[in-house]
Amino acid sequence: MLAAFAAALWGTIISPRAYEVRGEVMARPAADLLLVRHEAVVALGMKAMELMAVSSEPAQLDAAAVRPGDRVRLAVRQRDDQLVLVRIEKEP
Repeated sequence: MLAAFAAALWGTIISPRAYEVRGEVMARPAADLLLVRHEAVVALGMKAMELMAVSSEPAQLDAAAVRPGDRVRLAVRQRDDQLVLVRIEKEP
């Protein structure tokens, strides 16, 4: 039981932080890439309205059915030199 607890704790320690972002989908130039104009993300050093390129599994973007012009709320993680999509949902 202690080993399971330690393993769970270890996963939370090394898991990179997810950043919440709100913005507007501008384009999906590739099956695994989304371009979003967003609000400021201070923790990532990004000012409002900069264009953010977010990598994702194509199936995740297909399931979200987002299109250019959609307002979205998403969570991203930084992995090396790219931002990777954790989750995305359309805003009403």
